[in-house]
Amino acid sequence: MSAGFRLPKKFREICYELMDGSYESIEKLDAFENKFPHQVMAVKAAIAFFDKDYEKAIDLVEGIMPYWSEWYYSNVVTEYVAAMVFASKEIGQEERVRKIIKDEQERLSSDCETSDTIKKSRNGYFDFMLNYLDTGVMPKTEGEMEYSVPSDVKSVDEIMASEKLKGDTVKEKIKLFKMVCWYGKPEDALEIYEEIKDEDLSEMDHENAIIRYLYLKNDEKALEAIERLATARFWTVAAPTQIRPMNFFTHPMMHKFLRDEDALERIKKAAFIDDGKLKRK
Repeated sequence: MSAGFRLPKKFREICYELMDGSYESIEKLDAFENKFPHQVMAVKAAIAFFDKDYEKAIDLVEGIMPYWSEWYYSNVVTEYVAAMVFASKEIGQEERVRKIIKDEQERLSSDCETSDTIKKSRNGYFDFMLNYLDTGVMPKTEGEMEYSVPSDVKSVDEIMASEKLKGDTVKEKIKLFKMVCWYGKPEDALEIYEEIKDEDLSEMDHENAIIRYLYLKNDEKALEAIERLATARFWTVAAPTQIRPMNFFTHPMMHKFLRDEDALERIKKAAFIDDGKLKRK
């Protein structure tokens, strides 16, 4: 099955129901298990990861591993494999998952249908995940967990003057927030973020806020920003089967919240909110 195929409307509708929090719709997937087995497995795996049913989730991802070509976007691979590795560390199945990844690398080496470019990219990420199993360090660790204040930090007034910003419109405040993230104090950036947090911000804007809240040891505010990011549903862009914010597992800064029962429930509830921005195709 090629990556360009389109899932039938009924399947997509079930995915959206699940995205909106309808657990009753899970059994509806059974009607598609024969024709779209790997997509059904992916949906069920996403649910299992966010329900902390990690052994089931790993089983499902193991079954999907040879079939990533059925998804057009590479981020689907990275998200599920990162989630699988995260789960393995939570339940002590690191050796099993290490073998799953290495088996897939070996299969890829003899796969004539996968291009050398994709093989190189995918194997590179698999190597990152194998390293994560050994060291606990992920690709985004340095950027997210080791943030530091710029050595030549500038005040908000200095940034506004250099960028010729007045900061009197939402658009200008969003631009100012971005610039203060780069050149200013985390406290100043977050003061601006609190003013614009409910505006049409980018995924990176919310992530920058989370990084700085964590640096300032304000976990509650960081979690609130994660909730906004969950509701914004940037995580749905690649495929209807993305019914949970699987990309959160690729962010080491979110891991402690994904481990915590109460925080995870808040993230799920936020992800279930339909704010009307998602185009249901």
